[in-house]
Amino acid sequence: MKNPLVVATLLPSLHFPLVVMKTSINLILGLFLLSVIGCSGTRVPSDFPKTFPATVTVKEGETPLADTMILLYNQEARGSWACSGNTDANGKAELVTNQGSHMAKGVPAGSYKVTLSKTSKAPSERSADEVAAMSYDEQIAYNQRISTELAKMPPPIPRTLTHPKETPLTLEVTDSGGELVVDLSQYK
Repeated sequence: MKNPLVVATLLPSLHFPLVVMKTSINLILGLFLLSVIGCSGTRVPSDFPKTFPATVTVKEGETPLADTMILLYNQEARGSWACSGNTDANGKAELVTNQGSHMAKGVPAGSYKVTLSKTSKAPSERSADEVAAMSYDEQIAYNQRISTELAKMPPPIPRTLTHPKETPLTLEVTDSGGELVVDLSQYK
């Protein structure tokens, strides 16, 4: 009869090559699937349109307006995608098109209504960390002060430019792209 202690010590060493082999097979299979499916995990929707470069630049006089959200509304009301962008420090937004989890640079050809939105910032507004460090009563007083300041400020974007049914702004996108420059001083 074989010594059970010797058999028990041999079993782990016999098991180790099987674990390495199984892990290697899983790794190879996983890499193969990634190469077939792609790393993004998202597929382009079958009805996703071809897009073309499109920009919107927002300024007030000669001053660029950063952090302005741009939304486009397709006037032909076709498709299930959304087109948008945010202006950079130069007031320029490179527009993108989204459908589900798929996003592409540019905008499908068509005619669009354009709306703008921007959050106002009160002159005495504090950072989130500074507000968090305040006592409850200080936060209440701070919020009331900020609300009062914001109520006295004119909106950063004229109301007519914030609603798709009221906005006079339009963007025509063709296969060569589209560009719109908005000077807010013309609408105040």
